[in-house]
Amino acid sequence: MKNRLTKLDKFTDARGWSHMDIYNIIQEDTRVNGETTPPNWVKEGNFQINYSVLYPGVIKAWHRHKNQDDYFCVIKGMAQVGVYSDIKGAEKFFMGEHNPSLLHIKAGEWHGLTCVGNEPCGLLYLVTNKYDIQNPDEEREVHDAFVSEDWWLPENK
Repeated sequence: MKNRLTKLDKFTDARGWSHMDIYNIIQEDTRVNGETTPPNWVKEGNFQINYSVLYPGVIKAWHRHKNQDDYFCVIKGMAQVGVYSDIKGAEKFFMGEHNPSLLHIKAGEWHGLTCVGNEPCGLLYLVTNKYDIQNPDEEREVHDAFVSEDWWLPENK
């Protein structure tokens, strides 16, 4: 996944649907010079896989981590994910059930999301450092710190 956003294949049959090999995509992304050795965060078990639900109308932004990459996959509903860096500025990504994707957010990049539509969205995400409640690796800003107030609104509003 040398690109920031990787489209996911959707396997469907009469029973429903699924996304496969999300973890293998992340492992491919972390290989150095084609080496298959897992990165230290995998070898040491210093990562977490979490699930979060976001309600319509909520903007959960901005925050960043110094020592942690995030991999976002919206598996329920749809979301607009924002990533901000000094190099690329603000980028929007629409992802979810109708656009299955895996988004890589590198350490130091500001990020956040908002639900698109009238139903909650569900975010499955992998972080490359376990959360430490005593010393959280997180810095926060308000939702309009790097973008205009209307940047988070649907584009047809």
